[in-house]
Amino acid sequence: MNITLRKTLRVTGILVGSLIVVVLLALALLDWNSLKHPIERIASAKSGRTVTIGGRLEVHIWSLTPTVIVNGLTLGNPPWESARPMATVDRVEIHLKLLPLLKGDVILPRVALVRPDVYLHQDKAGRANWTFENQKPTNAPASKPGKLPAVRDLLIQDGKLMLKDEMRHLQVNGTIQAHEQKSERQKSESDSTPFRIQGTGTINEQPFEMRIAGGALLNLDPEHPYPFDLHVVAGNLRVDSKGRALKPFDLGQLDFEVDLSGKDLAEGFYLTQLALPNTAPFKLHAHIARNDMKVAVSDIAGTVGESDLHGKLDIDASRKRPYMSGELVSRQLRMQDLAASLGGQAKGADSMDAMAQVQQTKKKTPPEKAPPPANARLFPDAHLQVDRVRAMDADVKFRATSIDAGSVPFKEVAFRVKLDEGVLSLDPFAFEMPQGRLSGQARINARKDIPAVHIDVRFKDIQLEQLKSKKPGASAPLVGLMQARAVIDGSGDSVHQVMSDANGRFTVILPDGQITSAFAELTGINVSKGLGLLLTKSDEKAPIRCGVAQFKIDDGLMNAENITFDTQDVLIKGSGNINLGPEELHLEIKGEPKKVRFTRLRTPIEIHGHLADPSFGVNVASTVKQGAVAAALGTLVTPIAAIVAFVDPGLAKDQNCAALIAEADSKGPTAPQSAVPTPNRPAHAP
Repeated sequence: MNITLRKTLRVTGILVGSLIVVVLLALALLDWNSLKHPIERIASAKSGRTVTIGGRLEVHIWSLTPTVIVNGLTLGNPPWESARPMATVDRVEIHLKLLPLLKGDVILPRVALVRPDVYLHQDKAGRANWTFENQKPTNAPASKPGKLPAVRDLLIQDGKLMLKDEMRHLQVNGTIQAHEQKSERQKSESDSTPFRIQGTGTINEQPFEMRIAGGALLNLDPEHPYPFDLHVVAGNLRVDSKGRALKPFDLGQLDFEVDLSGKDLAEGFYLTQLALPNTAPFKLHAHIARNDMKVAVSDIAGTVGESDLHGKLDIDASRKRPYMSGELVSRQLRMQDLAASLGGQAKGADSMDAMAQVQQTKKKTPPEKAPPPANARLFPDAHLQVDRVRAMDADVKFRATSIDAGSVPFKEVAFRVKLDEGVLSLDPFAFEMPQGRLSGQARINARKDIPAVHIDVRFKDIQLEQLKSKKPGASAPLVGLMQARAVIDGSGDSVHQVMSDANGRFTVILPDGQITSAFAELTGINVSKGLGLLLTKSDEKAPIRCGVAQFKIDDGLMNAENITFDTQDVLIKGSGNINLGPEELHLEIKGEPKKVRFTRLRTPIEIHGHLADPSFGVNVASTVKQGAVAAALGTLVTPIAAIVAFVDPGLAKDQNCAALIAEADSKGPTAPQSAVPTPNRPAHAP
């Protein structure tokens, strides 16, 4: 190195060193209060909020841990929220370690906040004052969780917190306290954890309580998890969790073991913003791992009602409408525990009001048979929360491998629930039986104010003999393989509303089988034989050549278009209707014996009453002329071939049904003479 270059470098070094010394001396001697207003302007411009410093600003830089002290700090709200500042703090003291900055780690040896008062608000449109965005577009992704630097010694003295979340119907007033070294008062308290947040309030007008307790901060390392406990009571919902921040304090990297219990999972909507189904009382445990906007819920195990539940779910909250996918399994499902999901009342839920209603009905009703109470409806009237259906998307599979369904011998249930921009579908769903299968699809379009519903259900090879009471010695009135199909379109936000104005068809076909002889004879009616067999409960069976029953559904009224059962001795015909709104039956079944009988009455069997509790009777007073009855029994409104094709075109080749089709074609259709009048009813049944 030549002499000239050496002198140049020496002079340059002296100048740079002198400049650094001058800058450091200037910073040391600087009156930082003179920079308050420039700092306020810069902070306000960066945050989009008004930032003010009402007291002194102190900076101590002659240390490997520089210190900043701000007195009277106020952080304003975005323009859409002007009720009060977002936060005020009497005194803020922050210490920063310089050397870890070389690795990119921000470590604060000490942070002290004296009398902080924080106000957090999210409005109905989803705008939150803590996102530092003036307005969030409706199609924007959700904000990522905050990432805070590691704090070794945190002091929060007399902190206050107010949370108002209009989307969750949540309002909380709470306190925040933190101190690495326990005070004398803390030592005497049972809950003396170094870091605590606790608050009370309401959620959806129900009591709300929250407690968060964190571990020691003194030896906190950015590479080691920070433990905390979480306890939440929201109405009937209870959450107890032991969690960890995997990289303190990165709130996007969390890990929990959670115990969750309550009366209805749907009540968790206001906490999670997830459209969970209505359920029976539940008690569940799960492992939850959060990675930024992705949440994995694994190792789900517990009970819903008296049914077990296992599985996993994945939630993607990176967009405005969360997406949930996963698989759930029940090894022992009680069908009654699914009632709440369909709008019914599950066992174990509060039922005192329903019981009181039944007792009141009994007191006021005359000795005649009282109608079933409203909660005895086959079609529940609980309303679908359409706003929740629109709030998320989902694709979840459910399967049950062992089922308790009372007298119905289901052995396996499987369905797939999909939610796509306000359209809820079960596609497909299947209920397996020892002999037979019930399957289909259902679709609810909730994009409009009144949901539109489409249901298509098929019954395939259902052995009727298995549908009998579990009482000892019980037998089924019908034996054979049943085929059936129901196609229903309706509108409304409850099962009851949908059925009240439903349109479609319901068809049942019995290609061959057997019927209780007493019932077949009674439709004749042969008094000396049929009625006697019925009263003595004889198990004697009469063969069925072919049986069909088709109902046309128009505005909630099921009209019998064709009910024909061709037995060995009697041709059984039926007529009438079922009003699905009030769930009332008005049916008559008649028979035309194929053999001459001299002790026969031309009297139908009447089926009336409520679907949940029908009554059967023989109206002897309604004896009619034989010619008129014969004409009515010969009526075929809808061709049997068309009825068979609706359920399964292949059934037309069945030997017995083919014979019945040929016989009906040879007679030709005639106009119906319904023996049961259409009831007067409003356009939409209640």
